[in-house]
Amino acid sequence: MLTFLDVMERATAGPISTEEDFNLKVLVPNVRKIVKQFDIRYDAANPVTTDDALARRLFDAAVEFIAQTGLYCTGTNRIIRVERDEILRAAQEISGGGTFGEGKDRRTFQPRRPDDATPPWCHVGTGIVASSEEIAMAQVEGYGSIRQASSVSIPAFGRVRGMPVLGGSPLEIYASAASVQAARKALWKAGRPGLPILNLISSATTATAMIAATHPAFGLRASDGWLIDFIAEMKVNYETLNRLAFILITGGNVGSTCLPILGGYGGGAPGTALIMTAYHLLGMLLFQGSYQLTGPVHFKHSCSTTRDGLWIFSVVGRATSLRTRYPAIALGYGAAGPCTKMYFYEAAAVNLCAVSSGFAGVQTVHPAKAIITDGVTPLEAEFNVAMAYAATKVQATRANELVNQLLAKYETEIERAPEGKRYQECFDVATRKPSEEYVRLYEQVKEELRGMRLEIGD
Repeated sequence: MLTFLDVMERATAGPISTEEDFNLKVLVPNVRKIVKQFDIRYDAANPVTTDDALARRLFDAAVEFIAQTGLYCTGTNRIIRVERDEILRAAQEISGGGTFGEGKDRRTFQPRRPDDATPPWCHVGTGIVASSEEIAMAQVEGYGSIRQASSVSIPAFGRVRGMPVLGGSPLEIYASAASVQAARKALWKAGRPGLPILNLISSATTATAMIAATHPAFGLRASDGWLIDFIAEMKVNYETLNRLAFILITGGNVGSTCLPILGGYGGGAPGTALIMTAYHLLGMLLFQGSYQLTGPVHFKHSCSTTRDGLWIFSVVGRATSLRTRYPAIALGYGAAGPCTKMYFYEAAAVNLCAVSSGFAGVQTVHPAKAIITDGVTPLEAEFNVAMAYAATKVQATRANELVNQLLAKYETEIERAPEGKRYQECFDVATRKPSEEYVRLYEQVKEELRGMRLEIGD
């Protein structure tokens, strides 16, 4: 396995290139060439694939793509080269994910395979900005109250005493530390003090703020998880590598993270699936991750729930779960917001795709493209957990039929998806309970899904 110093040596001694030349002369041509060479074809009629031969070709294509393309470091204007045998050796050697949490909530993140009846790791919540500490604590307390929750994401703080939190400012450090403290207090109130936080640190846009807020005085533990992001597409910078260096030398769990752009440098669904699979392998090898957090984001619609986005989830989940034991969490972005039927249809589709295709974990599908302050509630998290468990009782062939039925309910509405409601508009902040209107809508959707022969719990 490569060490961090091996990565840095390649980042400072690899082939020199401008970023534009890397994009236009290396990245884009290699995507097109390798998609064609390995016959990676998008099947719009089947958003949940059952084609193991395609999945294996996609994995092999990703290995070849990495070997020919490398990873561009914007801090040095050099390409980090990776050999085929290094990738394949890492895939063979890794035995599973990290161990997270404390006390009764301590557990090891295990991989899954397609059509696996084992429930996935349920990562609940989002990093969507909260307008106040009160709202953030109400959200996290709700997440911690979900019995099947394996880990949580915590909200980012957008303001401190009315002042906007700007990246690189002292307020960013303050907000990052405060968000962690608030989350720990909320989990304690929910009776789950040992539940791990796996989106560290949502309020931190810089390595400085992340490192500062990781001080144990604020409540973080080595058994939590820190997100280290790739840059779209096939790039890292010194901010990324500074974060990575700190977490590796302090023994934390790295969550290698990527959100490839569908319609960006990868082009359509086949090229985006190729890049997403490559990130899985690079997160395992170069970032030495304990888990991967991943999902496509549509260039035009800013969501993951389009037909081609769902196919990417499925084919990448199948490819990576068949050929590696590096556990990945599927992260979907919905177009519609809380307290809308469309959101639940989108979330159901993502869970059916991801769980039946072998993803080890699923995260709460982020409502309203994750851009609305306070735009998420614990009821969406509860629904995603219920759907993830229901999806374990469905084979991929049946999941494909169900996803097509769900797409028929919302696919034409993506461009004009309803924003839904903010937390305080459909939950009581004091009692932490949803409104009667939201409960009625939630129960209606569950009955509708049961009518589709999905065994979704109460």
